[in-house]
Amino acid sequence: MRNWRSLFEILKSPLEIIFVAVMLAGAGNLIGSPIFGLVTVFENDYVLAAGEILTRLSQFLLVHFPFLFLIRLSARRGGSATTFVSALCGYIGFLCATMLFADSTLPSSAFSSILGLSISKSQVSFVTPGVHYPLQTGMLGAVITSLIALWAFNRGRRRNEYGFFSFISRETSVMIRTTVFCTLAGVAAAFVWPYLIAGVQRVIHFISVDTTNPVNLALYGIMERVLGDVNLGTLIRQPFWYTASGGSWINVAGGSVAGDVSIWTAQVSANSISGMTGRFFTPYYILNIFAVPGMIWGMYSISTDKMDKAKKRMLCLIATAVSLCCGTLLPLELMMALLCPLLLIIHLGLTGVLYAALQYFHIYLGYYSSDALVMTAMPGTLPELLYYLRFPSLNRTVLIIAGAGVFVMILYFIITRVYFRHLAVDLFNTGEKGRMVQATLTAVGGVENIKMVQSSITALTVSVYDPTRLDFGVLKKLGSFRVYETRAGYSICYGASSTMIRMGIQEAMHETIRAVNLH
Repeated sequence: MRNWRSLFEILKSPLEIIFVAVMLAGAGNLIGSPIFGLVTVFENDYVLAAGEILTRLSQFLLVHFPFLFLIRLSARRGGSATTFVSALCGYIGFLCATMLFADSTLPSSAFSSILGLSISKSQVSFVTPGVHYPLQTGMLGAVITSLIALWAFNRGRRRNEYGFFSFISRETSVMIRTTVFCTLAGVAAAFVWPYLIAGVQRVIHFISVDTTNPVNLALYGIMERVLGDVNLGTLIRQPFWYTASGGSWINVAGGSVAGDVSIWTAQVSANSISGMTGRFFTPYYILNIFAVPGMIWGMYSISTDKMDKAKKRMLCLIATAVSLCCGTLLPLELMMALLCPLLLIIHLGLTGVLYAALQYFHIYLGYYSSDALVMTAMPGTLPELLYYLRFPSLNRTVLIIAGAGVFVMILYFIITRVYFRHLAVDLFNTGEKGRMVQATLTAVGGVENIKMVQSSITALTVSVYDPTRLDFGVLKKLGSFRVYETRAGYSICYGASSTMIRMGIQEAMHETIRAVNLH
């Protein structure tokens, strides 16, 4: 558990980069999207060029976000330059192996031009003619490569200086070992991956048989978020957004339009919205505009340190604005996966319920886009919601979404507080919380050594009278991945369980005071 909690601290910088990338994508989208009208307002090539730059930069970062995790995971220990270069070479070897050995009959959504890699001609007999791209393995490929690089680095420390390959430096041997084993892992992935793709395809077929069934939509909503978080969202988005699995529509010219995005975009352009499309996007408006802000401010309200809250208030305001205008589901869900996995599971369940409920009541509001790059799509933003108010036929839908959104925002705020106060640790009441509280009290020198105790969603802060009585070794054994001194006291990074431990310590302090008063 301590190692898992430490991942949040290690991967905090990639999460921040993803958040910034979302913000840049939103700015580029506002400038370049035809439905917002800013293209005509900014009739200036330099402004439009800036929008293009923001869009391309953000797309690169969001499409390749597992690579950011790979960099941080592989460079987190001593010899970071060696492990990073080794991981980079290994990752390229992994991707090249999937290009050559992957089954070319897999759907196009299973492949991606990762880091610009592709092959158009090969002398290998079993490689079919045509352009081949690496398999899109998402976070799994990045994690495998990182683990191999770290293993190779640790093994290189025990290298025999008088061995057969002693003329090769330790850094080079780590790179060679990482590249070889990552390439072999890529070959293995090429043979295993079709089974995962086949499983996803069966689920897609099950959902597409009846997209009006609320249960099917709930399954789609959960799978879409899970696959999106591991960088495999194309597998499920592409079929429903741009193929007949997401429905079809015949326009006035008699042409057939397939896919939920394509149909909605065509209907909005023709000012002929049928009211039966958009089911795969409606929940995004509620999640981005209402649910995520409710969760953000629920987390903010958990902090008890006024100085800490003052520092984080601006961050929460910015995060709320980004969620309204761009959507922050990806960085927020990745953060929850590392910090509070149970809260992520609750969120995914509520997402499924939201998809099912909106389908049951036939509330539809789609997503206008002419860009087929589904991994960087930004559906469900406030500017787009307001844009649809110009359509009289959609006024009722927008009002219902707003009303439902307010309810969901309150619900997410309450659930977030309940999780951190009552569910983050010792869910099944095994006594783990009490043991952690007592052990923490012992490690900080007892109740009598505590001046004040505060907490946030990630850390417990204890102000003590005598710092020499602190036992840092015990705190680390209890699961704290970092202990450091701040102005408010010693910050003990317990992760999501910090609030519950703080409440337990305060209860112990109150009991001590009551016992003294009784005597």
